[in-house]
Amino acid sequence: MVEYCEKQFKSILNKHKFINPWGWNRYSISPYQGCQFNCIYCYARSQKYNRNLSGSTIFVKKNAAHMLDLRISRAHTLLPDVVGMSGIGDPYQVCEDVFKTTRQCLEVLARHGWPVHIWTKSPLVLRDLDILSEIAETSWAAVSFTITTTDNEVARFLEPNAVLPEERFEAISEIKKTKIQTGVAAIPIVPFLEDNKRGIESLVKRAKKAGADYVLFSSGMTMENGQALRFLKTLARIYPELVEKFEDLYRFKYSSKEYNGLYSPEKRYTVKTFQKAFEVFKKCEMSYRVKRFIPSDFRKTAYIVAEKLLNEACRLQDLGKAWSNTYWAGQNIQNLKEPIEDVAERGELQQIRNVNSEIESFIKDVLENVN
Repeated sequence: MVEYCEKQFKSILNKHKFINPWGWNRYSISPYQGCQFNCIYCYARSQKYNRNLSGSTIFVKKNAAHMLDLRISRAHTLLPDVVGMSGIGDPYQVCEDVFKTTRQCLEVLARHGWPVHIWTKSPLVLRDLDILSEIAETSWAAVSFTITTTDNEVARFLEPNAVLPEERFEAISEIKKTKIQTGVAAIPIVPFLEDNKRGIESLVKRAKKAGADYVLFSSGMTMENGQALRFLKTLARIYPELVEKFEDLYRFKYSSKEYNGLYSPEKRYTVKTFQKAFEVFKKCEMSYRVKRFIPSDFRKTAYIVAEKLLNEACRLQDLGKAWSNTYWAGQNIQNLKEPIEDVAERGELQQIRNVNSEIESFIKDVLENVN
């Protein structure tokens, strides 16, 4: 039985130093602490997040919408940018139907004209298409459904309390009737259960049929302390034949008391998996990136440049090539406090951290095409 506990938190809106290049969010909101979906791969079970995600107790953030309204209204230095909902725990888990904390926060974001990116496994998000459509009209809105397989048996094993993938695909089809950007977050792709080409192709083809604008793809799954122990314990009970394969891939010896293996699979595995996926994306003509929010203020061109650099960095990383400098150049460019045109006019582009002569030339080409 699930217990709901309303709790007053000190803050509701988190601002991140660097924008998340997967969903392009600068900010994040978690309307609830804890999650009823109880997914066994959930990274939030890692000890560094210090979150109760057993699913037995859900903390409802009291006065969340009021706190959000005050935060945005009073903080004059905050610039409108993508708010990711949610980082920890699904914003549309079962309790949202009762408490409506997510909807109330969306109403605040709509009133202030802020863009939003919803991450969910629940078709309950369809209830709020009126507000999300308003946000999409005036700013930018995206809804990403976590779907990592079309196999119901595997899905039920990994996500015991979430609706089956087909219901999520149907929700994507409904959202496509609006102007809201929507797609699939195939994150994480669990090794040996979801990483074969046939499974990836089935997933992408179903997303294509649903009308998805993109399929975000991550080759491999992170493993860390409490999260890894829970996953491996469940894996050993249901798929014992896979434990040895995980030991080899993540370099550890299984123990129910501690995990001391790799945080992520070796590069040889991630590159091979992405190459399989890339062939499918090309075949199905499916994007594996979200088209980002571009503000109309001084950040506009910098965000356009950064989007191109960060998308390229993502591609290079997935292919096992050098990507770090391109990535950090993109991050530093989108953190500029002035128009990038002004920096270029002063001849100071290479003074931006990680911008070398090659990236400077790239920036100048973009500036010529934009202007």
